[in-house]
Amino acid sequence: MLQLISIMLISFIVQQNAHAIEDVQIGLSSESISITSSFSGTTISVFGLIENGNLYLLNNKGYDVIVALVGPIETIVVRRKQKKGGIWINGDSQIFTQVPASYSVATTRPLELAISAEEMKSLQIGFKKLSFQKEKNHESKENVLEFKESLIRLKARQNLYLENIGSVDFLSPSFFRAKLILPKTVPMGFHRAKAYLFRNGELVTSRSTFLHVKKIGFEQVIYDLAHQNSWLYGILCIGVAITTGWLASIVFRKD
Repeated sequence: MLQLISIMLISFIVQQNAHAIEDVQIGLSSESISITSSFSGTTISVFGLIENGNLYLLNNKGYDVIVALVGPIETIVVRRKQKKGGIWINGDSQIFTQVPASYSVATTRPLELAISAEEMKSLQIGFKKLSFQKEKNHESKENVLEFKESLIRLKARQNLYLENIGSVDFLSPSFFRAKLILPKTVPMGFHRAKAYLFRNGELVTSRSTFLHVKKIGFEQVIYDLAHQNSWLYGILCIGVAITTGWLASIVFRKD
């Protein structure tokens, strides 16, 4: 009788687990990053846990995890340089809105092996798959694509768009850690960290949290002044330049 009850209990647990919905929970090693004049970039870790995962898939690395850190959204004007009369000047331009100021992604393995191209495009995973909104409509699709590729190249050259392939490590069958790089030029504001859980190339679920990047101390005062009172900031800069020049003329004046 006891053996029968044990078998029934085990069967019930297995059935409950079979119908449980897979989920993922994440947390950051730090919820805020403070920027000072000596800041040279850093790495942030995103820790995650797969809940109600299939035991076979967990033990055989059957899940793929992709973690993206998306910076504040901005509007950017991309200009094409053209040479006229031996001088390089600004030519045609394209305005893009809804552009992530920065984008960093970490994966368990190369993106093309983890998910399909359709999934990458649909979920905008990988900076090459980001979809920018264009403000001007008179440009041809070829020209818009050219401007977009130029913008992505510029962001990548500035280390603002990064891919860290294979940097998601499983510390246990269900517990993982992703390393995301923040360059020294990381933009201020709230960045969204989002973890995607895939099974056999298909999205199972996702989870988001936020990272606050902020300046502190004297840098914060200057930053706030430049962005909130630009006219006063400009006057102070002119005043500092005049004062510096005047002091230099006194110090280095020849009798």
